Amino acid sequence: MNKLEIYKSDNYVLNNAFDQSVMSLHILRKQKGYKSFVICGCETGDGTTTVAINLAAGLASSGWKTVLIDGDMRKKNRYKRLNENAGNGLSDYLMNKTSLDKVVYETTTENLYYIPCGELIDNPVRLLCSSKMAEVKDELAQTYDFIIYDMPALNAAMDAKVLAVNVDATILVSSVGETSKRGLVDAANSLVEVKANLIGTIINKMDMDQYASFNKDYDYFQNEKYIKKARKNKKGDR
Repeated sequence: MNKLEIYKSDNYVLNNAFDQSVMSLHILRKQKGYKSFVICGCETGDGTTTVAINLAAGLASSGWKTVLIDGDMRKKNRYKRLNENAGNGLSDYLMNKTSLDKVVYETTTENLYYIPCGELIDNPVRLLCSSKMAEVKDELAQTYDFIIYDMPALNAAMDAKVLAVNVDATILVSSVGETSKRGLVDAANSLVEVKANLIGTIINKMDMDQYASFNKDYDYFQNEKYIKKARKNKKGDR
């Protein structure tokens, strides 16, 4: 089975932002034992897949054995870059067409594995509610340190909500200038209603000016700020 290519970003600012989320997930695992997470958008187009890939890759790069699962069985494989070279996937296993080991793919990122969505399913809710899906969760929990589920947006389908009640925690993805306030509130409320463990929101598609306003020292170690500050402190000590 060929390894699937995971496209990594070389953007320092982007990687630094994801590292903060990776650290938070690491702390949750250490303090509360959390290892399975649903990542879902409030509305379509929020960029959930990009967030899920970067989180999973970040966890794997930290040495944790991580599996990323494409749980959006409503889209055909050809619409997803990661699935272009993949065959069977999650839906095929849930319909008893193959074994679980046949749908887990190695990737070019060490410690990162991937389960594609598989065959297109018009209404995958019954599969997500099935005993086979419970078996997937239990078996993966025995093998992997982290399990990341990339799910459809909450305003588009109930799939994420169904799975959210069966994982350790759920993270919403919203995007600047695209996610409406109503969409964010409705998405959060829909998870609270079913008693899913919503632990926060990742804000996506923020431009550099917006990011800098939230994190003024984001480039502290990438320029001479720290050198100038050290020199200033040194002069003040004299």
